[in-house]
Amino acid sequence: MRQRSQTLGSRTLGFCLAALAASLPAASFASGNRHTFSRAETAAVDYRATPHRPAAACDSSGAGARLVAATPQAPEHCRIDGVLPSGAGFQVNLPSAWNGRLYMYGNGGYAGEDAEGDREQASRVLGLANGFATARTDTGHLASREPLATFALDQAKLVNHGHQAVHDTVTHAKALATAYYGARPRYAYWDGCSTGGRQGVMSAQRYPDDFDGIVAGAPTLDWSSIMIKGLWNRQALSGSGLTFERMAPVFKAVMARCDELDGLADGLIDDPRRCDFDPRRDLPSCEDGGADCFTASEAEALRKVYAGPPKGPGTPPWVVQTPGFEHPSTLFPFTMTPSGSPDVLTVFATSWTKYIGFRDPAYDPAAFDFRTDPARIRGADAIFNPTPDLAAFRARGGKMITFWGWADTALNPGMGLHYYDQVVARQGPSQTQDFYRFFLIPGVAHCAGGYGPEEIDAMSDVIDWVEAGVVPVRLPARRRGSDGGPSFNRAYCAYPAITKYGGSGDREDPGSYRCAAPDEASPRK
Repeated sequence: MRQRSQTLGSRTLGFCLAALAASLPAASFASGNRHTFSRAETAAVDYRATPHRPAAACDSSGAGARLVAATPQAPEHCRIDGVLPSGAGFQVNLPSAWNGRLYMYGNGGYAGEDAEGDREQASRVLGLANGFATARTDTGHLASREPLATFALDQAKLVNHGHQAVHDTVTHAKALATAYYGARPRYAYWDGCSTGGRQGVMSAQRYPDDFDGIVAGAPTLDWSSIMIKGLWNRQALSGSGLTFERMAPVFKAVMARCDELDGLADGLIDDPRRCDFDPRRDLPSCEDGGADCFTASEAEALRKVYAGPPKGPGTPPWVVQTPGFEHPSTLFPFTMTPSGSPDVLTVFATSWTKYIGFRDPAYDPAAFDFRTDPARIRGADAIFNPTPDLAAFRARGGKMITFWGWADTALNPGMGLHYYDQVVARQGPSQTQDFYRFFLIPGVAHCAGGYGPEEIDAMSDVIDWVEAGVVPVRLPARRRGSDGGPSFNRAYCAYPAITKYGGSGDREDPGSYRCAAPDEASPRK
């Protein structure tokens, strides 16, 4: 029996969004870089060595400071919680045995995380266990009180979320560390993905002296465009009859057409832009739908998702969905859900249009006009979107790595490509590669997960680059396959180079691949 379609009326959608917002913190919609420091043992820099000790007592660090005893997960440390004059909440943790570095980790979604939330605790422990002083901010609001984008009607909170809170927090964290240890941190590092990735790139652009090294996974470089995509996907899929379960044969058909374009049948599409999959042509059709065939309505809905909304003022050409996203591990939760409930992009886009785009809580997103409204919702772009002017960051010796999963259904890899190309247009190709490397990883979902090699530790690479001058020519990426899926052991070349199999040797030995010029890519089918 066919499952129900994804059609939802405005009133039903509103109830679903309210329930979802109440049940989950904003940050739960995006993972951080969860494999950070996983390659510490093979890094050129031994950043886990902790020769430094406090020069002052913890309680001298001011109100909100307390000494936290060691646990099996984290060493003894001085924790300072507080609120900055801007209204941004912060937490700084100073280990009693310190490596001389500051590690600040980013937010997810609309931020507002509780400092003791699961992901926040995991990031804090990760930094402390490797010897770092750590810092984080809630960006000036708490999601438990102001869920999703509801905080944004307050201009001060909007600016805090956009960029100010991170800058103020890292400045304060450096001062606290200097007073506690009697020495300023030698290096400061940023680690984030999604919203956290955007915060890192924004710091490089607006506050180039804040961080020596930045890891920015799948950064939200253009919030408005992604929200337009969320609204478009909902419109395209609603009423089509297409369900989460029915996407499995679509993924199989995509792989049948495009897996071998790179010369290797391995379950990955190295560059989905070269895949010309057309659901109206390449899926078996039938009038009423069936287990392995699709109606014209379903095929057309898929075509619309791949193509993205109409392009014009306010909607750049990269707002599309490249093939390879149809796997269940990449569909959920940003495009479709098994239950048919609203996906995360629908939730985020609905809130964005009300509180940031049109600044009208009564606005009905179903009224959005994709021809005229994209240019009308960009009033906050200057606050949220980093520009490609990274000259000052480069001049002060900063280094940045961004990476993206090709199967990311939340944030288009094309957004990252567009930004990187803009930086190159300003700096020049070789000058950009001197300080900024961008990597694309096939089969990886948003920040992590998916069916590809999603275990990525770019932080070890950026530390080696900053402190030892080891240039990250290739970014290691693994998948252990413990869930029954395939295992991978790869190392991907920095864009614009492509990672090309040599034609022989173990395909899970990174040495079997080389970095090639883009014009060596296999031709499109």
